[in-house]
Amino acid sequence: MVALSLGLCGFSQTVRAADVQTAVNLGDAAQSLAQLIGCSPGANPANVHVSPEVHNRYCAQLTAHAARYLRRYHKDIQPVLAEVVPQNENVPVVYPFGGGDLLTALGTFPQARQITTLSLEPAGDLRGVSRVTGLQMEAALMQTGDNLRRLLAAEHSKTTNLSSMAKGLLPAEIAFSLFALKLWNFDVTGFRYFSLDSEGKINYLSAADLEALDQTIVTRRLVGSARAQLFAHVEISFRRAGESHERVFRHLAGNLADTALRKDDRVLKHLRAKGKVFAMTKAASYLLWWDGFGLIRSYLAELATFMISDSTGLPPHIATANGLSQTTYGWFSGAFLPGANRKIAAAFAAQWRAQPIRPIRFHYGYPDVQGRGHMLVTRRESNAR
Repeated sequence: MVALSLGLCGFSQTVRAADVQTAVNLGDAAQSLAQLIGCSPGANPANVHVSPEVHNRYCAQLTAHAARYLRRYHKDIQPVLAEVVPQNENVPVVYPFGGGDLLTALGTFPQARQITTLSLEPAGDLRGVSRVTGLQMEAALMQTGDNLRRLLAAEHSKTTNLSSMAKGLLPAEIAFSLFALKLWNFDVTGFRYFSLDSEGKINYLSAADLEALDQTIVTRRLVGSARAQLFAHVEISFRRAGESHERVFRHLAGNLADTALRKDDRVLKHLRAKGKVFAMTKAASYLLWWDGFGLIRSYLAELATFMISDSTGLPPHIATANGLSQTTYGWFSGAFLPGANRKIAAAFAAQWRAQPIRPIRFHYGYPDVQGRGHMLVTRRESNAR
């Protein structure tokens, strides 16, 4: 049976171990939904109660934005990333504060076989799409389209949008991730929920586990975010046509502040078990600038051999203390958001001034205080490029 305990932000799961053979695999449902959200040729909206007329309107609004994003990516972004990002496909990629942004993760690390994003938002329940009326599903799809267009334009996901959609029929973590897979021409091959045991190891949810969660939803009358929290972590396996290997994307929901990680360190144990990683972060509200996020910051400084970010990445003094070099791109003279740590902002501005200008024509996350694009590459090597 599944034991449930009430946590600070909803119900946290402690489930019995279930190996991949007994795990519930919702891959077919996820692939069908990915085709719908990604406007794949031949997608059948009837499978998820969306009329062809509504789906056509959704796709007409979204397709132009997706095409514009890809043109900008191939013209301005990919050439720069190809020069700086390591091509080792076997090193896991970790993306803290990266909820809903598999799009950029795959654009940055196109060869990666394992990608993990982390954020406060839970994955949510994929199964809800088959249990609602057409009108409800159509409204959810159009809301998803609105938020996807914002993601394609701003190139980062707003926490308010993710939190709002986490409560709905199409949770943002799932919808955005499935859209990203289709945009980068991948097919979904598996979809499994999981929890983490006390050592941070994955326990896939079985049919009995999901039945117990459904019973809890009914008996406790859970809706919205309280229900979504029961489906916190998800694993999506995927493959591009012609590839012999299967790739894995995981999203973990969790609070990365020190106070939360000291109470429950399963997420940190899970990350540390990966060993050396590539990392990225962007538009992360400058949280890594504050000592209250020292544990996740120390993890990145210790185990990331390469990290790409905007100015919300590792502060200069942390990088230096851990033997990391930092290379600046674009322009930075101050933090985009008010309330950021002024001392760190000044240190970053000094670092940008001290290095040659390496122009870029895109925003890798936030702009600087003057609205200019910038990017930071952090490496475990003696000399920056």
